Amino acid sequence: MHDGSIRTLREVVQHYNRGGEPNLNADVLIRPLGLTEQEVDDLVAFLEALTDTSFTTNPALLPPGGKGGTP
Repeated sequence: MHDGSIRTLREVVQHYNRGGEPNLNADVLIRPLGLTEQEVDDLVAFLEALTDTSFTTNPALLPPGGKGGTP
């Protein structure tokens, strides 16, 4: 998750599937997704398929003097 509070992609999907955590700053449009376990599995598999480590580790695409990361 953006702040590192959730460790895995599956946990992030499950978090949003539950509707996130209630807080005063949450958008009123955030609601539980109502995905089945199979749909969660499918969504996670799809999102993982979008990861291209050959791109994220390509030295030609790293910032000058910077370090790249791998997911």
